[in-house]
Amino acid sequence: MEEEQHTIETPVDETIKETLEKAIAETMEEQETEIIEESVEIVKDETPWLFFDYSGTLVDTVNALSRTYTRFLGKEFPPDNVKNLYKDYPKLGKIALMRKYKFNPLKHLFGGKNKIDEIRKEEFWVGVRAFPGIPEVLSRLQKIVTAKLAIVTHETELDDEEERVKIFQKFGIPIVFDAIITDYSNKKEKFDQFIEEQGIVNGICIGDTQFDLDLGKTHNFSTIGVTWGFSSRDEFLADFVIDDPRELLQIVMSLLHQIEQKKLHGDPI
Repeated sequence: MEEEQHTIETPVDETIKETLEKAIAETMEEQETEIIEESVEIVKDETPWLFFDYSGTLVDTVNALSRTYTRFLGKEFPPDNVKNLYKDYPKLGKIALMRKYKFNPLKHLFGGKNKIDEIRKEEFWVGVRAFPGIPEVLSRLQKIVTAKLAIVTHETELDDEEERVKIFQKFGIPIVFDAIITDYSNKKEKFDQFIEEQGIVNGICIGDTQFDLDLGKTHNFSTIGVTWGFSSRDEFLADFVIDDPRELLQIVMSLLHQIEQKKLHGDPI
């Protein structure tokens, strides 16, 4: 009589079996995840966006900032210093800025930031208005173009909708924007994140410093530099540089037409 063969599983065998089963399950799960990820189509927003810088492009803040720093420092801080400071800000660290513009670091260590923000709000409320021609251009753009309009700024108080309505009414900004992109310390990071999340492929950046325009250049957007804010004509590397807000409407309309033609017929180059 043949003896029955019995297989006895040892603890080691059971451990190996469990490890193999776990590895197979994980592999199948990874494959399923890859299939799902591959099937998810990234949605692109082909609607053109107009991205406006705020301070120095839409509203005149130079003199208000000059008065702010003069009050805070207790010494004259002329408008030219303000312009240079804001152009140096993206390139220099805080310590280098303090040295260059002779800021007393102790003022900043002991409640300085809160104090300067308090003064700035007072001076802005009294002395800031939209540049002549800007309200009319914004109203016209909102009525006649299909593009979406956004503001990109360090001014984080614009995040609050109620506060923003009050500010816009006071300063003479006549429209409601489709997006307000704000970050006090890293405007570029917030802008890049917004573009990626929205899947935006067509944009035009309008600003008064090269830093504002470089935000758009990173994403191959068209750029328009304006000379009524913090920078002069020879400081720009832009597709267009304009000296009067009334020029903005015609250039934007031309660029939007080019975007539409590219969508319909493809890029000819």
